[in-house]
Amino acid sequence: SNPTRNSFENRRFHARLIVSQCDPDELGEKILAIWNERVAAIRARYRHVRTVVLVKSPDLLEVSAFELDTVIYPAEAFRWSWNQNDNLEGFSRSDDEHRFTWQPHGSQFTLIESAPESRLCIRLKQPPKLDRETILRAIEFDPDWIQTIPSGDPHGHLFED
Repeated sequence: SNPTRNSFENRRFHARLIVSQCDPDELGEKILAIWNERVAAIRARYRHVRTVVLVKSPDLLEVSAFELDTVIYPAEAFRWSWNQNDNLEGFSRSDDEHRFTWQPHGSQFTLIESAPESRLCIRLKQPPKLDRETILRAIEFDPDWIQTIPSGDPHGHLFED
C-alpha cells in the first residue's frame, strides 16, 4: 500500500464530498458563468463562433459530424441536481431536458445536444489486416533508419535548453 497515494485518494474523496454538498443550483450557475465568460471572450474576437461535434462508433468505422452555434446559456433557464455518480446535471426549466453534465472529479463540462438529421455520416469498410513483414519489405525498410540515442548522450538534441 502506498501511503502517499492513499493520502491523495483521501483528499480527492474529501474534495468530492465537499463539492457534492454544495447547493446544486448555485454551483450550476457558477459553472454556466464560466462557460458564458469563455464564449463571450471568443465572440469579442470573432463574430461567428461554431462548435464542431464529431461522434465516433466504438470500432471507429462510423463517424458523424455536425456543427452548432456556440451560445451563451442564461443561468435562470436551468435547474441543477446531483446524479448517483456525484456529477452535476443541468436540466432545462422549460421542458426538463437534460442539457449539461459537469464531472467535478474530472472537471469536465459536457453539453448534451441531439445530432441533427442533416449531420454528415460516414461508414468505413473494415480494411483487411496488414501483415507487418509484408509492409516492411514493400517499403524496403532498413533497420539503420532508426538510431537509439542513449540517455545523456550529448548528440541527442531533443532536450537541450
